[in-house]
Amino acid sequence: MKRRSTKQVKIGEIYIGSEYPVLVQSMLNTDTMNTEACVEQAIRIIEAGGKLVRITAPGVKEARNLENIHAELRRRGYTTPLSADIHFNPEAAIEAARHVEKVRINPGNFVDKRATFKTLTYTDEEYAAELERLREKFSAFLNVCREYGTAVRIGTNHGSLSDRIMSRYGNTPAGMVEATMEYLRVCRDEKFDDVVISLKSSDCRVMVEAVRLLVKEMEKEGMDYPLHLGVTEAGEGEDGRIRSAVGIGTLLNEGLGDTIRVSLTEEPEQEIPVANLLNEICCLQDLKTEPMHLEGRYSHPVIVADISKVECLDEAVMAGLDFHVATENDPVYGDMLKGGMRAPEMIYTEALGPELTKLPDSVTVVVPFDSLDIAHVYNRKAVALIDAKDFVRLSKPVEGDSIFVEVRDGEMINTELAGKLEREKNAIVVLNPDHPSCALFRLYLGELKRLGIMNRVIVRATLDESDSNRLSLWMAAHLGGLFLDRLVYGLWLSCPGIPDMFYGVHLSQDILQSAGVRRYKTEFISCPGCGRTLYNLQESVAKVKKAFAHLSRLKIAVMGCVVNGPGEMGDADYGYVGAGNGKVNLFRGKEMVRVAVPEEEAIEALKQLIKENGDWND
Repeated sequence: MKRRSTKQVKIGEIYIGSEYPVLVQSMLNTDTMNTEACVEQAIRIIEAGGKLVRITAPGVKEARNLENIHAELRRRGYTTPLSADIHFNPEAAIEAARHVEKVRINPGNFVDKRATFKTLTYTDEEYAAELERLREKFSAFLNVCREYGTAVRIGTNHGSLSDRIMSRYGNTPAGMVEATMEYLRVCRDEKFDDVVISLKSSDCRVMVEAVRLLVKEMEKEGMDYPLHLGVTEAGEGEDGRIRSAVGIGTLLNEGLGDTIRVSLTEEPEQEIPVANLLNEICCLQDLKTEPMHLEGRYSHPVIVADISKVECLDEAVMAGLDFHVATENDPVYGDMLKGGMRAPEMIYTEALGPELTKLPDSVTVVVPFDSLDIAHVYNRKAVALIDAKDFVRLSKPVEGDSIFVEVRDGEMINTELAGKLEREKNAIVVLNPDHPSCALFRLYLGELKRLGIMNRVIVRATLDESDSNRLSLWMAAHLGGLFLDRLVYGLWLSCPGIPDMFYGVHLSQDILQSAGVRRYKTEFISCPGCGRTLYNLQESVAKVKKAFAHLSRLKIAVMGCVVNGPGEMGDADYGYVGAGNGKVNLFRGKEMVRVAVPEEEAIEALKQLIKENGDWND
């Protein structure tokens, strides 16, 4: 995989583009009118390794105060460039362009009005008139940027597309791309090249699909602007990190992306080490051939729980896998087990015992080939894991409903293996290379397709890493895209360096949930906060999580303000959005159903709203 070639964009003393390392940045969450607080937080970001600092400017007075923030940073010896973040206010963008090195504008609200999510009807002439109005206002802004040497980011968010775009292109990746291209065509016509682009969403699949589609559209029109990557409203903690790694990592591993921001609902300087580690993890792999395009077909992948380190399959192990005593028991075997919603569909074990007898029939037990006969004493449906070379040499079918065929070397994906798999269509291919990576898995999958091998495929990644932060980011970045694209039947993580025997299962679940293909727990999305945030966002996220974490079938959004609120949380079941003056607005989907609820009453009010809609369970 090669990095996409782009223009080089100058931003103060730094450059963004394919000839330079991927640049890491973050954004302040302080009040833009509080110069001292902004400067102090910017310094923390810079000293953590951030190469660019973004600051919101809701109005002209905030944009004007960027001059003071900029000057104070320079007085203290910091030359890191600043970027203004603008929504709804072209005048603020023009003012900001005079004081900072870069200005981000949002195509969804720079000229168009705030979205109401109503379908509008335009004749071709009316639509062309809207585009001409866009061109006029945006060109005026670009002229100021040209005068002051200010770069521009065209930052399109899935949650803030305009009614005009959504009415014609839908609230889709295609709509995001067209909203961006409208502005890029003006940049091209005005010969303004200092432009960086971002297409963001809280949904990793939307974000990845939009960026891929934009790259194709730019290639068609001869454009090569650099890309800023990010998953907006990723959340906090491990969930936010894994969701960011799935979205950003998938694209970095494809050679896309020139600057990144990991948006976490935490202190902004905490984003920098995560982004730097993600950059390091997503090194492009030099392969002899490029992976081919593949069509996905798996919308509900399974998980293999690797408990090979366990010496005894006792009740504690089963409970750790979310298997518990069922209400029914067997007259011979006694208490049987049933699986909870977090129970894996498959278990790989090298320890055999009577607990295997108690598992539900729906659970597949996988054992080493040499242990199959013993395993059948305890579980008649146990299946064998066999090396591909040994599988090809088998003279007769192995007893059982299927067999797991492990491929560790790409050379084994050949016509001989294809012929054997053609005769045993129920066999499952387990791809387990010694040095796994996103690119290598895609290459192997391409070889399977080329040989006409249609058997189900599970990817197994074994990483002997004791640092759980690095391990989780690596797994999410290199494997998440396979599930975004629906390419494989299952996920099997082996983590020998982590003492927790259930770590691989929980990480698998988090990756699949971030990829949007499974739901194991309540999904929370939350923005990182900025100077627009109208309440203590981190505290609010903690309170919402504590109150609603048991509602595993729901998606709940916690947003700092209305910039992306209704749109970005449009596919959330419920939303909790800051409204200022200690008040919160509550949403059901895109509909605001409670207005200006006092913050101390908002949790209980949201609980009642969920109950009224029949979505509550104790």
